[in-house]
Amino acid sequence: MLDNWTFERRSHSYRVARLALLIGKKMGFSDRDLFVLGVGSLLHDIGKMRVPREILVKPGRLTEEEWILMRQHPQLGSEILERFPSLQFAGPMVVQHQERWDGSGYPKGLKEEEIVPEARIFAVADSYDAMTNQRSYNIVKNSKDACLELSQQAGVLYDPDVIRHFLELGDPVDFESRIRWREETLLQEIFPIGGFFGLFTSQEEE
Repeated sequence: MLDNWTFERRSHSYRVARLALLIGKKMGFSDRDLFVLGVGSLLHDIGKMRVPREILVKPGRLTEEEWILMRQHPQLGSEILERFPSLQFAGPMVVQHQERWDGSGYPKGLKEEEIVPEARIFAVADSYDAMTNQRSYNIVKNSKDACLELSQQAGVLYDPDVIRHFLELGDPVDFESRIRWREETLLQEIFPIGGFFGLFTSQEEE
């Protein structure tokens, strides 16, 4: 049985994957790129397997020493995926998912187009989910306030083109209902029947 923390992190990954896919489709991503975006979204925090659990579940803010450990999780996640040839294609997105448009992110301080498109989309979806769901360190915002804050950070923390497509999804209250997830539905969307093995093969052969 999943504990509350594990269940919420799993739920977070599915919600973010759903929203990231909506943005990716709006931006005209190919099936292959959507596949990378979906898998990368689901696996983005896999590096936290190597972060001490007491840090992960700590209520309130982390100390600077704890943050140093926490900031290692994107690189740790990429290293984990390197051990699995069929998942290596998601490595760039996983290692870059905390990078920011202005170079203020981590682990490498990449900026603008140095960041892979999938990670730029993920950053917006992830931030929206963090703002609109209860965390130990934040006050929950409603959808409209979260969208306003994201739009104010376009060209600063986030790719302005991604923000534009995100806002074009429609009224936030309306599209909020579209990212309610059921596990089997989302997995079928990321791994369409008949396309799953073909997408894996095409990634590995390149």
